[in-house]
Amino acid sequence: MAFKFPFFGRKDKKEKEKKDEKPVFAFEENLSPLSLANKAYSHIEKLSDLTDRFAASSKARMAAKNIAALFENYSEDVSFHEFDADPKVAFLWTKICPILLIISTVFLLVGLPYLTFLINAINSLIILYDSIFARGIFSRFIKKEKGENVRTTIRPEGNEENIVIISSHHDAALLYNRKDHLRDIYLPLATVIYIAVLSLFLILYEALNSTLFRFNFPSLFPFIFIAVAIALSIVSFKLFSVFSNEISPAVGDNLSSVGVSIALAEYFSKRRLKHTRVDFISFDAEECGCQGSSAYYKENKYSEETVVINLDGLYKSEDLAVLTSDLNGFVSLDESLSSDLVNIALDMGYKIKKGKLTLFAGATDASSAAKNGIRATTITAMAGCDTPAHTKDDTIDKIDIKTLEEVIAIVIKFIESKDKKKDERKIENDSLLDAKKYKISLLD
Repeated sequence: MAFKFPFFGRKDKKEKEKKDEKPVFAFEENLSPLSLANKAYSHIEKLSDLTDRFAASSKARMAAKNIAALFENYSEDVSFHEFDADPKVAFLWTKICPILLIISTVFLLVGLPYLTFLINAINSLIILYDSIFARGIFSRFIKKEKGENVRTTIRPEGNEENIVIISSHHDAALLYNRKDHLRDIYLPLATVIYIAVLSLFLILYEALNSTLFRFNFPSLFPFIFIAVAIALSIVSFKLFSVFSNEISPAVGDNLSSVGVSIALAEYFSKRRLKHTRVDFISFDAEECGCQGSSAYYKENKYSEETVVINLDGLYKSEDLAVLTSDLNGFVSLDESLSSDLVNIALDMGYKIKKGKLTLFAGATDASSAAKNGIRATTITAMAGCDTPAHTKDDTIDKIDIKTLEEVIAIVIKFIESKDKKKDERKIENDSLLDAKKYKISLLD
């Protein structure tokens, strides 16, 4: 043992060098974001062998079992959640709307505009509830199918203080018959508005002429506007066939997110958190009104400390975005949570933006959490109409591994930061994902 002079504060040279030496953090190669991204890609490839995973179908339930089998490699706490689903929600209105438009114009021709107005109002309610709010106005009369969600839980080493839910979905959507399907949707909506205004005008016109409740054929001036309504209704009949009976391969939307969830489950099973529980959930029936997530959050109550990071459509890294609104723009997601994820991504050097789902842009499972009072957002990489989602081209070659890597890195950094105690959050931890010090991968 070396002799020391305590009164003069002299220290052993080797001990002093050891103290001044900056720590070098080793990180398991198989748990790096790039390695996890490659594993996620492999999981996606295996899961994509099971096709035709339409909502609440036998294939969708088989997909849930396949996902559960992969989750079981990293946690014994794997469970299923069954629910009743109406697979026609968000699709049925496309069959009803064109028929009601034709009927409403017939009543205009025979001089009964008040009946036209009534039918048009019913049509508007069906569109509102079935398509925009995805609630299924006729669901109570339709035979239900069994949907199946799957969940696994990674519990912390110490006391549970936070919960983070990483969600995705494994069901597949119906294909669109035409590439310009949005035009097939917007034209009938414009026709509904046009007929509503026209019927109100004709109600007033016939009331002044005392012919409101009598069959009568319109004069030349109103007939011109009625003829336009008839023409628009005929063209709007294309809405009837906007969806195909075929089912998308649905690899990017949304097996890409399922694969990332499984890779993250491996990471947190091997690098157990101190105070944060992580739930990984894959929902069924997302493509028909987020019915799986809606049923789940109604039956499973979470604490105020819970946050939801939903993953959906992880295609190209240049399209990476965090959502601040959902369900066709009618549900607000957590602005603070979205900002935290965006700031983490920007600090890591990633290109990312905030985004909103607008009218007829659909919904994600984050909307179900938000409607049940849980702080939630969605990370996505889908760019408007150019996305392969809901097409036959939604295959594995459309997924960029760099996107998977970036999302994995962002989520890990967020959860690890959240897991720190308040008095530790200013102290640097030993995570390789501190972007100011470390390079994420060779892809950067």
